[in-house]
Amino acid sequence: MTMMPLTAAFVVSNRTVWEQAHSCIQNLPVRLAVEQGSAQTDSAETDELLDRIERHRVDVVLVETGTIALPFEEFVRRVRNTASQPAVFALNPDASPALILEALRAGANEYVYPPLAETLRDALERLSASRAKGGSDASSALGKIFGFLSARGGCGATTVAVHAATAIARQSSSKQGTAPASKQPAMLLADFDFEAGLLRFLLKTKNNYTVRDAIDNLRRMDASLWRGLVSTQADQMDIIPAPEEVAAKRPPEREEMTHLMRFIRSTYPLSIVDFGRSISVAALDSLPELETLYLVTTPDRTALEYAQRAIRIIEERGIAGNRFKIVLNRCGDKGKPDVPAVEKTLGRSVEVVLRNDHMALYDAYSEGRFLPAASPLAKEIGALAESIRARALGERKRTGEPEGRAAVATQEQPQGVKKRWLSFLPGFAKTQGQSAQA
Repeated sequence: MTMMPLTAAFVVSNRTVWEQAHSCIQNLPVRLAVEQGSAQTDSAETDELLDRIERHRVDVVLVETGTIALPFEEFVRRVRNTASQPAVFALNPDASPALILEALRAGANEYVYPPLAETLRDALERLSASRAKGGSDASSALGKIFGFLSARGGCGATTVAVHAATAIARQSSSKQGTAPASKQPAMLLADFDFEAGLLRFLLKTKNNYTVRDAIDNLRRMDASLWRGLVSTQADQMDIIPAPEEVAAKRPPEREEMTHLMRFIRSTYPLSIVDFGRSISVAALDSLPELETLYLVTTPDRTALEYAQRAIRIIEERGIAGNRFKIVLNRCGDKGKPDVPAVEKTLGRSVEVVLRNDHMALYDAYSEGRFLPAASPLAKEIGALAESIRARALGERKRTGEPEGRAAVATQEQPQGVKKRWLSFLPGFAKTQGQSAQA
């Protein structure tokens, strides 16, 4: 199984331990965000180290016990009180049973000593697997990312993603009620469509920084740098767009993408990511970090052929069925779509069917706004958004709520029919001479 990426703090002064640890992790997806190579002499230095561990949201602290000015038990306690709640690995040159027992009693997750080649690798792989699964000893701070991908250009993933994100942000803000506002926005909307990148245009964000800036600065990424890259809109939603410059549209390396996704998970409880049209390197490299990927397709033959190809590629990556959902978009204005026929073609069930309503979105976009919250379409997309928000927060489904396709009760249903397809048009008006269909 592929090891999920980790961000580490390295606090070791012994040269042998330092060299062996570096040699061990150089071929692993482990980013060293904090490095401290000398023993600390006073608590002020330890406070500064803990502050760096906090800002970089590390997954694990690799520490030589004798290098810390504080009692080791106190240091472990303070490390665990940081936002990402990292694991603590004691790395010592001495395999004394007394030192091992002391470190474990202080709360260390592992005690590792030379030779480190196998033991440290095994410990990091166990930690990575635990945090990826969200086990009891994993960080409770790791959030969930929901991605939207169009089978081909024009299927509408961008519009679905943007409307879902704004609805989730609005729902989260309303549920906070009179509770004190958090300094950290509740969610992130990110654009990883390196071809079109319409998020900036849709949301009219003035942010000059993009996901490319975040990728290029991964080695020094921390909470304060990230705050300078994103912009915050209403309802505590952070936004970071895709690059516009041709030179900056080069796709990220796999390690860069996975580390950035892990940083995002450590920062936000819920994130919506738009991958744009067709299968991309960024989308494929992000799959292990996604809670759910929504593949948006339309019922026309060409789109379904592209969707078949995308499904085959995604399934080859071993993504579990409950983490990969099909959204059938732009179905006819009249009558129900032939969903069984589409499912037979794709070889997978359709989770959500979104009906067509060009005029509602045309009117909204031509006036430079989204659908009003009170409109039928906004209420329907709000139901989809609420299901995503509930999944991110681990909320239980209400009794009788469907497990599969999203459903919303309406007054238009014939007697005896209790549910209908959730409908939503991810279309986009052509304004200012530009085709805005995502």
